[in-house]
Amino acid sequence: MVLSQLILTGVQIMTRTRALFFSLCTLFVLSFVVPFSSAATLPANIQSSVEQQDSRYQRMADNFFVMYDPSTAMDVPYKNTGLTRIEAQKEILEKSNATLPELGWQAGLYPHWKGGLWLHGSPMAFKPYYPTHRYDNQAFDAAIQELPVRPQSPPMLQTGLMKLEHLLGLPGLTEVFIFSDGQDSTFEPLEPMPLEQAKKLDKMFNICFTIISSATEPEGQQLLNQIGSINSCSQVIDFDTVYDNPEHLFGKLYMDADNTFKNILFDFDKSNVKPKYHKELNTLGQFLTDHPAAYVVLSGFTDSIGTEIYNIGLSKRRAQSVQRYLQQRFNLSKNRILLYWYGYANPVASNATREGRQLNRRVTITLRKK
Repeated sequence: MVLSQLILTGVQIMTRTRALFFSLCTLFVLSFVVPFSSAATLPANIQSSVEQQDSRYQRMADNFFVMYDPSTAMDVPYKNTGLTRIEAQKEILEKSNATLPELGWQAGLYPHWKGGLWLHGSPMAFKPYYPTHRYDNQAFDAAIQELPVRPQSPPMLQTGLMKLEHLLGLPGLTEVFIFSDGQDSTFEPLEPMPLEQAKKLDKMFNICFTIISSATEPEGQQLLNQIGSINSCSQVIDFDTVYDNPEHLFGKLYMDADNTFKNILFDFDKSNVKPKYHKELNTLGQFLTDHPAAYVVLSGFTDSIGTEIYNIGLSKRRAQSVQRYLQQRFNLSKNRILLYWYGYANPVASNATREGRQLNRRVTITLRKK
């Protein structure tokens, strides 16, 4: 009886809009699949810890997912490139992946929605282009080549976020990169609103969002900004920025182990740049002025005193403080100064001593070329 009523409801909703039909189908399939949980057995190719393969870099996250948006809303011309936003999105991923070293992440590449159902091994009934397993640069590139460049559905941000609930749960920190213009096709009686679902994910998992925004309407941008502000490690990046600088997309996933410039150190619970570091930063600013193909990565850190949430915010303020110094004195564009913040992760000295904590309260400076 319950099943027949559910089917009847589905038939009635099919007559409304295609977006509502897609939403109901997704949830109908979900009701027959055992949800993935932290107690479930992970596939053999998902390892809790892996050795990093390149000593030149340091991994700053354990896992990452990319949520690709092949919706009708993205099927519009992108500037004067001759590409649609869907095609430009795919190009960004191709170029971003080309610059990413292999450091042993667990990675996945998924669409917000895929026409047709793919049940085998997937509790969310959709086709993964790169099912979650160890990152391999060439294999990830091959998966990117398979991404559709024609629209697959109405905007389905809500289903992308719903899928994440069943993908997350891997050990360690997970970075999630979401392409979106802020539109969704949420059917409220059956689906949570995107912001509500994002908040749920933040409470359940150790997760940071990077939203690549192509929003053209204030409402869409507001939603993406809200998701990007859900916790202190999340952020919103403009679509134009990563199209012009695709190497910026995955920059937060790793750090260069060898830095040319000394670390900028901070007093306890402070974020102001001390005068003794002005000379070092002036040298950096002049170098960037003289070398327009170079850009700098500023990574903020703290000692271990205080809560994780507070320290993530403090590390962000420290990176922003160095950024302001460079911008005010050398008129550098924001695209040439990348900011990342990690709280008390990756200490360079013991937090058990006063001297060690001083060394951990820092902003690291890394030069990279486009």
